[in-house]
Amino acid sequence: MMRYLTKVLSMGALAAALAVSIAACNNQTGFSGSVGSTPNGPKLPSYQILGTAGTPFTATISDSRSFWTLQGNVPLSITICNVPSQDAQLVVTKTTADSSLLSAEIITGNHVKDVQATTAPFGTVQVQIGKLTTVPSAADPDLRIFLSGPLNLKYQALVEDIAIGFIVQSRAPTLIVFDTPDGKVDATFFGPNNHTTFTANMTFNGEVVVPTTSGGPNLTIRQP
Repeated sequence: MMRYLTKVLSMGALAAALAVSIAACNNQTGFSGSVGSTPNGPKLPSYQILGTAGTPFTATISDSRSFWTLQGNVPLSITICNVPSQDAQLVVTKTTADSSLLSAEIITGNHVKDVQATTAPFGTVQVQIGKLTTVPSAADPDLRIFLSGPLNLKYQALVEDIAIGFIVQSRAPTLIVFDTPDGKVDATFFGPNNHTTFTANMTFNGEVVVPTTSGGPNLTIRQP
């Protein structure tokens, strides 16, 4: 019972911290010192690249508005911050000739909408929701936030521009892309305990605008 009560109190504290941040985190004047509030955005799908840890890949993720290309290593979760598109696609290709496992998933809420896997050398997997009937354009601007650790940590984050905030629930490492932000963007990551240390950076059109930064139990990074 004591362990259960401690867990409940811990979750309550995290929820309270998140609620305070949603009410007061975003800066309406380009982070010059004035703080405003942003309304909550809708729940966001999660795009997962899984399989044999360390397997290298290239990927393209698309919604009905934009696409992003990237390269990395398994595992990686991806979140697109914008009103969820009815049509989205993730294509991932192994860059090795071995038989390591590569899989891709799209999760909305607690439901897996699509999943594919391959062990073929240089194999490709493709998952999607809906059907893209037009070719989207490359994201412009292309703002990315990469949370590199701690690995496999389940966390919550608030990511917002001057108009709306999105709650992200995922596991690190995570790539967060903000599709057509309105003004500058900030992100706050909330640790599940006082010993959490996050590590994250931010790029804008391929240029590092927030160098790799570490902090905890919560971490906030802001577009300059």
